[in-house]
Order: sequence, then C-alpha cells, then structure tokens
Amino acid sequence: MDQRLIQTNAELAWADTHSPLPKHSVYRSKEGRAEFQALYDDTLRRSPYPIQTKMVSTSFGASHVSMMGNSNGAPILILPGMSTAGPLMLEFFAYLAKDHWLIAPDLIGQPGRSADVPFSPKHNAYGIWLSELLDGLAIEKINIAGASFGGSIGLELLKLMPGRVNKHALIVTAGLTPKVPYFKIYAKLLFTWLAYRFVPKKSLLPKIARPLSRHLTPENLEYLDIVIRQTAFWRHRPAGPFFKEDMPKMMEPVFIIFGKNDILFPYAKTRKHAHSVLNIGQEFILTQSAHMPGEKEMAPIHKEIEAYFKS
Repeated sequence: MDQRLIQTNAELAWADTHSPLPKHSVYRSKEGRAEFQALYDDTLRRSPYPIQTKMVSTSFGASHVSMMGNSNGAPILILPGMSTAGPLMLEFFAYLAKDHWLIAPDLIGQPGRSADVPFSPKHNAYGIWLSELLDGLAIEKINIAGASFGGSIGLELLKLMPGRVNKHALIVTAGLTPKVPYFKIYAKLLFTWLAYRFVPKKSLLPKIARPLSRHLTPENLEYLDIVIRQTAFWRHRPAGPFFKEDMPKMMEPVFIIFGKNDILFPYAKTRKHAHSVLNIGQEFILTQSAHMPGEKEMAPIHKEIEAYFKS
C-alpha cells in the first residue's frame, strides 16, 4: 500500500471512528477511540468561548489545533500535558483568553485529533515538529505556556530555535529533572492504573489519581478514566532533560511553577537544576500541590501569569 495513503488514514482516523485502528494506534480498541472522541466533543461544547479548529500539515503527520479567545490579542501557544488534548488545556488556561489568542495543539501519537502514529522524542523531534507547526500557522515568534509534558516541548524549541520563543511560562514542567524517578512512579501509578483497566470502578479514581492530583474535577476524572482504560498512556516520553549548554546564553526570563509534592519531577532536584539551566524571572512553589495542580491551587497565580504575558 502507498505509504502516503497509510499516513492519511492515520491522520484522519479520529474522524471515522468505525474504521479499523491504524497500526500502533494510541487507542486500545475502536470502541475506546469512539468513547474518547465523544468526550473530546463534550469538552468543545462546554467551552466558555467559541473554539476554532484547524489541521496543520507537518513532516511528522497532521496536527489538530484548537484556538479560542481574543483573536486581536497576542497569541499564546498552549502546550499540553501527557495524554491531554488541546480543548482540555484551553479550559486550564481560559483566564488568559480575554486578552490573548490561545492556540492548543493535540500532540501527534497521543489521544486527540492529530495523526494517530507513534512519536519518538529522539533527535529533537518535538522541537522540529513545533517549528513546523508554527510555520503552518504563519507565526514566526510566539509566547508559550507549557504544562508538564508540554513544557519540555517548548524547552526543546528554545534549545533549537531561541529566536522563535518570546515569553515562556512553565507549569510543573518536564525536561528539567536530571533523573526522573521511574521506579517510584511505576510503584505509585503504573500498577494501580493497569489494575483499573480490569476493575474500572470509578469510585476508586480519586484514590489512584491522588499521587498526581488532589483536586480533580468530575470532568477531569471522566477524562482520566478514559485515558487509563482506553489508551496506551505508558508509551509517551517527553523531550529532554535539558542542561545549561543546551540553552541560549540570551533568553527572555521565564515564569516557572513547581509542585512541592510532585512525584514525577521531584521539587528539590528539579528546582535546583532549573536554576542552573534557565534565566528565571519569576517562580512560584505550590506547597500543597502534587503534580497536576487544580483550580484551587492555580487561581492565586492567574493574575501573575496574566501580568507576565502582558509585560
């Protein structure tokens, strides 16, 4: 079969949820894909702002982008956490929409509406993909707000093409932990999440999610339920880690937030390393937060992030 046809099928698979899954799909079944896409549509419908969508071609596959907010305002690229599609990230950063045009891509190879093909982080692939995405959007230089997995992607663009990055806010970011404690993560998350697949009792979700977050909304829990049951969540790897020699000597001061109880990117080691790598202008420490901060923890910092992007 023509490889271009295979690629096209993988890029458009989300739109035809009855067709066979592409090879190495992120979804475990056609039914799981359909369930996820229904939730995706629900997220679009409950948005407080109208959302526009666009497909952007890259050499890695088609990239689906969701956009909302003030189309006359300065754009901010919203880079998502692992297995977190663009519309959910727009909800997380909705307070910026009054003054900014928010652009949130779905990551290739992860649940969403971008190409359903495996994506390797090797050879600076995420940074190259992001530069191609910006080219497709006709954006030369961009403000970035990256959360967790997405933060590492923005850092890779800063490494490869610093001239394309303006302001840069990082929330509990990947890419700045010299050695991620995978054994501890597996012990606290992987085995309970895999067990949940066989006994998907939703009342257990807050407990098994607690090492990651203590303030998940019902919508967050519904999303997590589908990601655990229906996707290959374990296969994704962020960009990095990054070191001082990777970063440009001259960069805009970054805004960074750490979680004091973050099990993925332990606070003390990550913060120390971040200070050796980045030009940090402002930092906040969420003293009660695990890895995924909720609205209760983020609300006091909203005005600070707004002011950062306006300065």
